[in-house]
This record gives sequence, structure tokens and C-alpha cells, in this order.
Amino acid sequence: MAVQVEVTICCNEIYQLLEISDQDLAEMVSHGIIAPHDPQAKEWHFSESVVAVISRASRLRDDLQIDWAGLALALDLLDQIDALKRENDSLRRRLSRLGE
Repeated sequence: MAVQVEVTICCNEIYQLLEISDQDLAEMVSHGIIAPHDPQAKEWHFSESVVAVISRASRLRDDLQIDWAGLALALDLLDQIDALKRENDSLRRRLSRLGE
């Protein structure tokens, strides 16, 4: 039986690891870019996957100089593009198997 372990990260760890401000973290949460496990908790905790999302969001924000709403939209569109690429690759593999 496999045991699944969920790793969480707190705000202070995010601040130190990614060098972002508490205001930036709050903006990302308010725009739905990331979500804490319990938004009503005194101290937010996140899944470890937010590290990659925050890093990507910070790079985009710095590079494109866009506001938080635009950043949320850009991230959503990039996620949709990635999903479409995966679907396209899967369909191409299936098609190539049918042609053999």
C-alpha cells in the first residue's frame, strides 16, 4: 500500500524561498492565482505546488509589467495552451498508431 504525503508550505517559507512580499502573496490569493488550504485561517498554508506557480507568476509580472488581473488571465491562458498541447500530442500518438 502506497502512502501519500502532502507537503505544505507556510507564508514565511514562501517569503524566504521566493523573496516576495506579503502584499504580493495576498494579491495572488485575491486574484485566484494561488489558493491557501484554508483562506480563513490566521496563517495561510499552501501545497508545495504553489512554489512553481508563484515563481512563474513573478517572472511574468516582472517581464511583462502587467497588473494582477492581467497576470491571472495570462497564467490561465498559458495553462490552457499547455493542456491543448498535451491533448494534441496524445491525439497525434493515437493517430500514428492507427496508421501503422
